[in-house]
Amino acid sequence: MAKATITIKQVLNYGPEHAAWFAANQVLYNRVCAFYFDVIQAHVKILDLSNKEALTALEKLTHTTQKNPTPVMPLEEILEDIPAMFRRAAINAALGSARSFYSHLAKWRKRKEKAEAKGKKFHVRPPVPPRTWNKSAILYLGMWKERTDTSIVM
Repeated sequence: MAKATITIKQVLNYGPEHAAWFAANQVLYNRVCAFYFDVIQAHVKILDLSNKEALTALEKLTHTTQKNPTPVMPLEEILEDIPAMFRRAAINAALGSARSFYSHLAKWRKRKEKAEAKGKKFHVRPPVPPRTWNKSAILYLGMWKERTDTSIVM
């Protein structure tokens, strides 16, 4: 049986002293998302795995632990000690973007083959990977302490 989840989208009201922190947090989140998208492009077979298996595989490729002291593509190149939930949120965002990109690319290739088989010229441009990232950082349960209608405590 499937587990039900609820997504809550809430506008945060915050003081000007927190604006720089939120901006820096989003910039870091987008850098980590882009990093993981590049890792997925380097290891495309990860997309054949389930989301949970792909998350585990990507963490093994990038996260330094006692059992894995030298990962193939260390995340520490961006920043050391990125929190696990932050890292996993970025991995899930990158996985979603990569699955979408490769799905669109496969459809484009089929359309191109079909047009060429009929002897027609195919003028549609292929899809391209994201050039820039502008994803909003996600707060999962456990990343915040208390939430009301007007505030969130982290």
